[in-house]
Amino acid sequence: MSEEKNLPQELDDDLVVLEDEDGNVVRFQFLELVTLGVTPYAVLMPLEDEEDEGVVIVEVVDLGQETEHYDAVTDEALCERIFEQFRKEFGDKYDFAD
Repeated sequence: MSEEKNLPQELDDDLVVLEDEDGNVVRFQFLELVTLGVTPYAVLMPLEDEEDEGVVIVEVVDLGQETEHYDAVTDEALCERIFEQFRKEFGDKYDFAD
């Protein structure tokens, strides 16, 4: 997922549907919200990931009026920092493969 530019459609509390850059609908399970500095990031698990690539991290942009926009995080170093924060905060809740 390089850039999810569409607004998420929330179907359940933990289910998010995004459209990828090719217009394909992709379903995710919302795992947690992690804040790094003052920026919130959503950690998502693809529900139909046959390649088992792990989680997807997106920046949560508040558009006001209870509307959010998700931007893909493409900087690998930033993704690593966000994921490490996720592990630190929620390590007792999830099993992580090392």
